Amino acid sequence: MQPANVPLCLTAGTTHRSTLRIMQPGPWVYRAVTAIAAGAPVRLTVPGHGIESDSWHCWLTDVQRMTALNREPPQQRPHRVSVVDEDTLIIDRISATGQQPAGGELRYRPPVDLTGADVVMQILPEQGDQVVLELTLGEGLTVTGPGTIERLITPGQMPAPGRYRYRLDVTYSDGTRHRYWRGPLTVEAG
Repeated sequence: MQPANVPLCLTAGTTHRSTLRIMQPGPWVYRAVTAIAAGAPVRLTVPGHGIESDSWHCWLTDVQRMTALNREPPQQRPHRVSVVDEDTLIIDRISATGQQPAGGELRYRPPVDLTGADVVMQILPEQGDQVVLELTLGEGLTVTGPGTIERLITPGQMPAPGRYRYRLDVTYSDGTRHRYWRGPLTVEAG
């Protein structure tokens, strides 16, 4: 599996906080949308959807009478859904007020299980292997839910302005290690 090559741009003297989501590469989950409320934000009834954490990435297909909800995976960007209960989701960025949407299918990839996993992010110079900054669980990285990692870099930790590279690895309890992200990292003057 190739790690995602995602450029990261930070600003010296500021706090960087971001949320990372790791989906399983395996089979997709498909659930029927049985109702869509005509209000704001749009509320979906998806019995037994199985989503456990807010802002999980999901796609909707085949929604009728409100095609703006349809997103074709993986070509189009996903919606970020929030969990109301085991059968109800909302998409906060979209209003269905005045619409009569119906039907459709929810699709998503389930999160990886991070239970007992070790997560490490390293920032390195563009050339060479000397670690400039290392974030670990409890020290800049926190597992906040299934497949979800929060990253926090404080102003005091921020590397000097310049060009770097980074990598983020997860080592699972069975010893399997995956590099999920890597890429160029730029720290701009504040």
